[in-house]
Amino acid sequence: MTKQGSKQVRRQPTGHGLRSCIEFGPLVGAVLAALVIPAGPAMAQVQTEASESPASGIEVITVTARRRAESMQDTPIAISAVTGEGLQARGIENVTQIGDFTPNVKFNSSVPVSASNATAAIFIRGIGQNDYQLSADPGVGLYLDGVFISRGVGNVLDVLNIARIEVLRGPQGTLFGRNTIGGAVSVVTKKPGRELAGLVEGTTGQFGRVQIKGNIDLPLGEGIYSSLAGFYHKRDGYVKGIVPGAPDLGDTDNLAGRFALRLEPSSDLTIDLAVDGSRTRENSAPNVAIAIDENAPAAQYWNAAYSGAAATCTSTTNPARFTNPACFNSQWAVGPYRHGGTFSAISPIFANGNPKPYQSGSDVNIWGVSGTLEWKLADNVTFKSITAYRKVTGFWTRDSDHSPASIIQTNSDWKQDQFSQEVQLLGDLADGKLNWVLGGYYADEAGNHQDLVNIVDAVFLSGAVLEGKSLAFFGQATYELAPGLNLTGGIRWTEDEKTFGNANQFVVEAGFLTGAPFNPDGSGLQDGDPLMGPLGQTSTIKDKAWTPMASLSYRFSPEVLTYLSYSKGFKGGGFTQRVFPPFAFIPSFQPETSETYEFGFKTDLLDRAVRLNGAVFMNNYKNLQITVNDPTLGFAPIIQNAAEARIQGFELELLAVPVAGLRIDAGLGYLDAKYRKVDIRALNAGVTTNTKLQNAPEWTMSAGVSYAIEAGDIGSFQPRVDWSYRSRVYNDAVNTPLLVQEGYHLINASVAFNDPTETWGMTLGVKNLTKEVYLGSGYADSFGGITEGVYGRPREWYLSARYKF
Repeated sequence: MTKQGSKQVRRQPTGHGLRSCIEFGPLVGAVLAALVIPAGPAMAQVQTEASESPASGIEVITVTARRRAESMQDTPIAISAVTGEGLQARGIENVTQIGDFTPNVKFNSSVPVSASNATAAIFIRGIGQNDYQLSADPGVGLYLDGVFISRGVGNVLDVLNIARIEVLRGPQGTLFGRNTIGGAVSVVTKKPGRELAGLVEGTTGQFGRVQIKGNIDLPLGEGIYSSLAGFYHKRDGYVKGIVPGAPDLGDTDNLAGRFALRLEPSSDLTIDLAVDGSRTRENSAPNVAIAIDENAPAAQYWNAAYSGAAATCTSTTNPARFTNPACFNSQWAVGPYRHGGTFSAISPIFANGNPKPYQSGSDVNIWGVSGTLEWKLADNVTFKSITAYRKVTGFWTRDSDHSPASIIQTNSDWKQDQFSQEVQLLGDLADGKLNWVLGGYYADEAGNHQDLVNIVDAVFLSGAVLEGKSLAFFGQATYELAPGLNLTGGIRWTEDEKTFGNANQFVVEAGFLTGAPFNPDGSGLQDGDPLMGPLGQTSTIKDKAWTPMASLSYRFSPEVLTYLSYSKGFKGGGFTQRVFPPFAFIPSFQPETSETYEFGFKTDLLDRAVRLNGAVFMNNYKNLQITVNDPTLGFAPIIQNAAEARIQGFELELLAVPVAGLRIDAGLGYLDAKYRKVDIRALNAGVTTNTKLQNAPEWTMSAGVSYAIEAGDIGSFQPRVDWSYRSRVYNDAVNTPLLVQEGYHLINASVAFNDPTETWGMTLGVKNLTKEVYLGSGYADSFGGITEGVYGRPREWYLSARYKF
């Protein structure tokens, strides 16, 4: 057993940070001046925010970003929040789509190299993780009712009875813990109501769409309340197979449900229990070939040995090779909405199992149970406990060559489960001037990923067996130094331990690589050879970290809150799951760290008709875990700590209701993300200080406008238009030109109707109105000669009808 430790060390300020502060100084000063100058006259005109919505103007949104319920406008954090009603108005189907209208946030609904439709990569302010493998942690934490979802597989949550979604930007390491160095996304579901009520909604649309969802609150007695929610969605694929045996990809076939029970034995005690589950049976993710290099090693071998037309396929001067379907070349680069993958393999070992025959598929089963207890021990002290268990099983396949050939293909069997327990003690002292929270957290997870990889006639098992534990203690307090002036400080201690086993790492069938001197000792490759040291070996890493935060906020007036903050986060280390040629050991990588300095403001102006929130930040991002193809180490994508970066920028969010019925919301984000240092490992792979960070567009913009038109006894109509823009996006670490997505616009439009009592209604809408073609994620494989990617959905219409009771 090998052990590796890592210690988080405070880094002294550098010239880079000083220059960043100087660059942002004028902007910060201008914002402060603009906010402070009008503060005096406005002080007496508007009351401070309360927990209830005002009679008119913009609604108060309650959030729990600091582990207690408070108004979003009182929370000194860069946070975006959207309610369930807002999700419905935008036609949002799952959590990943909120990235279209949230500044400096990018969701990849399909992760490169994965063929699972249930896997998303979340990036906030340019920080995240673009790899789904079991042994690598995400960079943005996803939470469902306070429960951390530890892996990328299974994090595409359907919009099922959701009360709100909170997006917290910047490191959240103190209250949320590890793997939130970019931020956190918190999904909060609706709690069972005290009265019988419900909603049923049906949707049809393009690609044969059939969607039904509903929820009902069922009070069972005094102090016993329950709710049921269900979701069914079926839709044909939008990427069409162009040859016999090639299925349509990008389909939807999902069934989900949730049962919640709320018990209130007394006025001081509340117990929330919930069980949720989903079942997905879909074709593989809609990857398509962008380009094919027929001169790559695996492509050349196929054309010479297995095409059946070697004379034609290997003659680079014969144009007939581009019309012969037996040849593997650029004739199969037919994206963005077509592909030729038949999900067939020449190796019987690969084709016949793991755990079922190779075929197009993205099957995922998820279920979870959670219990939350809140007990008011005294007037000013509350105890809270969150206990949860979640389990994910999946099977998915990938035909990477997107042709009838058998160049590179994968067949994955995934099992992962997690248990977590968090306790919190919350209270206040000194007549409410001091608010505090103390807590502890424990998590235990286990996973087994059998990733069978087929390269022409060679087969490798390249998976992981993982066990992990995490223990943390945290505390945070806010003290009112003077009226309107609050100081907040907090710290968290975390200890992580991960153990990787190499039982799923060996050569199944050496094929055309038999005898090649690929082994670490120079010997020839044979069936059964291990890919990471002797089979049966394990490796353990332990990470310990202190993650503090501090902020100073001042409310200049009831309308204006400003704050300055510092926060630190860390993302756990892990293991590289994919290697070739074989290594003599199990390769690992160390944690990332992130420190952010931020100035922000929150305003409700013009008698609550306008809400303008913003933040300016500078982030030091160290020990980056970069997924690269280092030719000195082999052909497989390897995760390495290979760089440091500086990320700075700002966000602005506007919500306005200038006249009755008219609602305008807009967002603006800017990122200046640069590598400050890269080491030899990154340089070997092609990453330099001039390389751009992946999934960090310089500009993100969005706007939405809706207007309620009253039609007397008929009811009301509400037309709505949503627009979003992302500037140039680099979809991989080395900035492969074919994977660079230039700036693009998305426009959605809809018209909603509600009867006078708002009992029933209908919505007719169109998404991607202008038929924008844009690349969401991608991967370049030099050994196979394949550059592939997933494109966003084309234009499609939908019609929904709903009934409330």
